[in-house]
This record gives sequence, structure tokens and C-alpha cells, in this order.
Amino acid sequence: MENGEASGSAEVSLGGAAQLGWHVVLRGKWLGQENLPTADHWWQQECGEVTEGIIHVIAVEVTAWDGRMVAFLHRLRQIAGERGLMLQIDAVPPSVDSLLQLSASKPLANVAERALPPPIWQCWRLAAQRLRISIVECLSFIGSIAIAITLLLRRCLPVRRKDYLEIFRQVGTGALPIAALISFLTGIILGFVGAIQLASFGAAIYVANLVGLAMAREMAPIMLAVILTGRTGAAFASTIGTMRTNGEVDALETFGFSAMEFLVLPRVLALLCMMPILCIFSIFIGIGGGMIVSVPMFNFSAAQYLTQTISAVTAHDFLFGVSKSAVFALLIGGLSCRCGLRCERNANGVGAATTNAVVSGIVAIVIVDALFAAMGNALGV
Repeated sequence: MENGEASGSAEVSLGGAAQLGWHVVLRGKWLGQENLPTADHWWQQECGEVTEGIIHVIAVEVTAWDGRMVAFLHRLRQIAGERGLMLQIDAVPPSVDSLLQLSASKPLANVAERALPPPIWQCWRLAAQRLRISIVECLSFIGSIAIAITLLLRRCLPVRRKDYLEIFRQVGTGALPIAALISFLTGIILGFVGAIQLASFGAAIYVANLVGLAMAREMAPIMLAVILTGRTGAAFASTIGTMRTNGEVDALETFGFSAMEFLVLPRVLALLCMMPILCIFSIFIGIGGGMIVSVPMFNFSAAQYLTQTISAVTAHDFLFGVSKSAVFALLIGGLSCRCGLRCERNANGVGAATTNAVVSGIVAIVIVDALFAAMGNALGV
């Protein structure tokens, strides 16, 4: 019996019998651009009578071939094995035989079993690994800052007052105009929003409560922190990053000066000392902005507005907002200096360090502010 199926210039045919053995003959060009038969379709059409015996594969007058021929024979061997038949490769090019032996030693089923995890799991694992590394590095950096502050308080560190005063001036008086402007506008916005809503209930006087509490507990600390992150934190990161790029940090350490004590500590202390003062200043400026809006709109006096504010805003509210600003100062100073010290030694690295300092600082501020809100709600503060 001789049956065959030709597809373009490639041909595969089946001959023989069960008693004498079957033989599959391949001819022609077996290339990817040719219209080649598939193993499953060819077996279904031509091998219905093959239920037992040995199948011999012979390549006769195969003028050209590529991986499609190897894939056809590999699949043919799989189909024969599923039906309890033995397929024996007798006469094929040596390179084809080598590839078939390689595919037989590593079945496709085993490759499927070792499939990679889903992409979302890979992303989650990579993110968790980076987060773990970042947390460890941040804790180590915070520990170094704490040790440096302890040594400074014990007067074990040399202090250059000129450097400290210059950084204090940059952080404090340098940020005063923009902090005043933003706080004043924030108070005005809160005053307008509160006036529109509370006037419909006949409770316009309580605009003072709204503006005072919002500025003292939330708006003044968080707006000031965002301002200083973009202004001071970016400046710290770019300055230290440039020094690292130019080799100045390495020169300091070569001469025995610690970068933590000489570069990081003055900046962190400047923020820690000046930010609570700026926060108190911003609270009063914001309350003044709300008063400028509310007094003309509702015809009550400035004294009434201030009296209502004093009765609504307690010392606990002030301390709550000021303590948040101190924590924000530590976050901004530590993260910005850390980004500067980890800067790559090129111009792109300085820009990336500055961007990382601003982004990580704002994210950390929002997270810590949410923690403060939850803690204040739980403790009833």
C-alpha cells in the first residue's frame, strides 16, 4: 500500500504493512516558507490503519530543511508513543538526528512543568525584594544619624558653626517667603470653602473653627513639608550628589571626615530645628488668611473671629501639628541626604537622585501623615 500527501515541494508518504513494518518517507524541501504538512493532520489522514508494528522514518531526496522538519518528526514520534507504537528514525541527516535526540532527552512536558510564574507574581516578588532592601538600608541610615546626634550631644564631634549657621539660614529664612505665601493662600481657600458650606446652616462663625483646626493639625505641617521637600530636600540631594560625582565625598573620607557627620548631620539638624518654627508661623499665617476672607463676608469683627479660633484650637492641636512637622523634618533630611550619597557618578545620576529625593519624600510624608491621623483618632487626640 502507498499513500501520500504532498504540500508544495515537501512530501511525506506512508507505506508497508504491520507484519513487515511501516515506513514513512520524506522528500523535497522542508523549509519554513513552504506549505508544509502538520504531523497531527497527516497522521489523522494517512495512518488510520496503523495500530501495531514499528514505523521506520526515511528521508529520501530531502534537498533542504530547517526546524520545521525536526518539529514534524518530533511531533510524529509523540503521536506514535501516545498510540503505543514505536517510531524509529533510520535514515535522516545527521544534524536532524542530533536535534531529535536532544529533544527526546528534554521532553516538552518537562519544560511546561518548569514554566515561569505569572508576570504579576514576578512583579510582586521583585517589588517585595526591593522594598525589603530599601527598608534595611533606611534603618541602617537612621541608626547612623542617631549615633551622630548622640555623639554631637555628648560633644564628641567637632562642630563648624559657620557651616551650621549657613544651612540654618537656607532652611529657615530662605523658605520663609514661600511658606508664608502658601499658608496664606491655603487659609483663604479654607475660609471660602467653609463659608460657602457653613453659611447655609447659619453657622458662619464656625469658619474660624474649621480654618484653625485644619491649619494647626493638617494643612500647615503637610503643606510646609511638601514645600521643603521640593525646595530644601532637592537642594540637599543635588548638592551631596554633585559632591559625590566630583569625588569630594571620597576626599573627605580619605582625610578622616565622616560624610554622615560632616554632610548629613548639619542638614538634618537644620530641618529638625527650623521646621517646627516654620510650622507655627504657617499656622498663624493660615489663620490670618481665613480671617481676611471671613470677616468681610459675614460682618463679624476680627476679635470675634480670633476668640472663636482660640476657643476651638487647643494646645494639644498645636502640639500635634508641630510634632508632625518634626517627624517630617527627619524624613525629608534623611531621605534627601541618603539619595545624594547613593547618587551615581555622572550628570544623570545627580538628576535621578534629586528626583528620587522629592518623590520618596512626598510619599513618605503622605504615609506618615496617614499614620498620625489613625493614631490621633485611636487615642482621641
